[in-house]
Amino acid sequence: MNLIAKIFGSRSPLKAPAQTICLLPGESISLRSALETVASSTDDQFVAQCMSHYSGYVREAAVGRAVELGCSSFLGSIAERVNDWVPEVRRAATNALLTLLVTVPAGHFVPLIPRLRGFVLATRTDHRSWLFEFERRLVEAGGTKAIVAAVTGTDFRLRRAAFFVVLDHQLLSLTETIERGLSSGDIVLALSAARLLGRVPVSDRAKCITLATASPFGSVRLAVLEFISKGNSSSDYEPFLWHATLDVQGSLRSAAARLLIERGRDVVAHCNAMLDAEELTAKQVRAALSFLAEQHAPDIISTLARYTSDARADIRAHVVALQAKFLPSFKDEIASRALLDPSRKVRRAGVHLCARGAFVSLDLVKTMLVQHEDCHAALAICARDKWDSLTCIALITELHAPAEGDWPDVKEALRRWIEDPTSSWTKPGGEQRLILSRPETRLRLLDLADDRKPQLRAWLREVGMEL
Repeated sequence: MNLIAKIFGSRSPLKAPAQTICLLPGESISLRSALETVASSTDDQFVAQCMSHYSGYVREAAVGRAVELGCSSFLGSIAERVNDWVPEVRRAATNALLTLLVTVPAGHFVPLIPRLRGFVLATRTDHRSWLFEFERRLVEAGGTKAIVAAVTGTDFRLRRAAFFVVLDHQLLSLTETIERGLSSGDIVLALSAARLLGRVPVSDRAKCITLATASPFGSVRLAVLEFISKGNSSSDYEPFLWHATLDVQGSLRSAAARLLIERGRDVVAHCNAMLDAEELTAKQVRAALSFLAEQHAPDIISTLARYTSDARADIRAHVVALQAKFLPSFKDEIASRALLDPSRKVRRAGVHLCARGAFVSLDLVKTMLVQHEDCHAALAICARDKWDSLTCIALITELHAPAEGDWPDVKEALRRWIEDPTSSWTKPGGEQRLILSRPETRLRLLDLADDRKPQLRAWLREVGMEL
């Protein structure tokens, strides 16, 4: 039976011989002629295009012709038809893939796995039983090596799909599969592997848990801790719990502390002892300080004070945030200290406090500009008030007069100030007026305003500073 007879013999076509379709641009032909064209074509590209044709008859014929031609380049187009809206096309596509497995090397099918696995979520039909059978035959056809290799490949979609094929078809031992997942550098695979720890043979469990606890992903480390907390471990894993109290992830620190406290351990004293030993890295010191803050350690205030002048800027910046949390009534003083820090990272922490309500004087802003020339921090702080903002721009031009074309951020800040109508709702205060009243200061502002000079003159005239 030829291809056309096979198609029409399988179901009743919609008056197929009389139906006309457009197979090529600008050319209408009968459906039967179109099917004959597809059935006799040796043009791989044309056949592949026909698998996306609007006519289900043409798509089905193209799938059949692709099987006859037997070229591996058709596999992707056939895979797209596995979830076709026409049942006969779906059936042709699934049969085609199974048929081609006999003649096309198995490695060519491996890249299809993510797409085919995605059809498990399709609602047109249930593909699960066919997919499992296809994967089983792919393994039998020699695809194991390529599938296992894909687990450590660069294509993350293929890597993830291949991992679950390895798991579902037991291509490796469970222990080896979990080890590959945990060391993959892929958070999806690592977390999936961590959730399988309960299925690992007891003899291999310690090795897998050790690998999981060293994961770079916090969610994986937390999954291991939850596994341990359910009684799936012994005191052999207590070192991990102590290490977790210095984890960068707060939820992991809290969970580890809870388990240690349940075992009668003094976690606060241990953490203080770790700090006193001065052997922790900067990241661990930050985590330790956060941990003591989370545990509301009785000496947290004095502990934080010890680190306000630490040589490491990231620790000083972290202390600023923690002190503001525990000493909210002193946030102005904390912000002032941070803004005069030589590190921009610490000054950013001070700016963040100002954005949350801390107040620093214009004198301190000026001191910061003199000492550190941090215009960005100064502008961010003075954004709290319209006239503070203009005064800050004036101070910047006074202390560090820009060359032509320099400081686009300062010019942009002045442009926004001039164009903001709310500037007229307030008047400058005494300190602001004192700075803005200097003729040389106003001249520099006018130079910076470029073509907006008339608008700036009008604002200054309105508050009594004629120029």
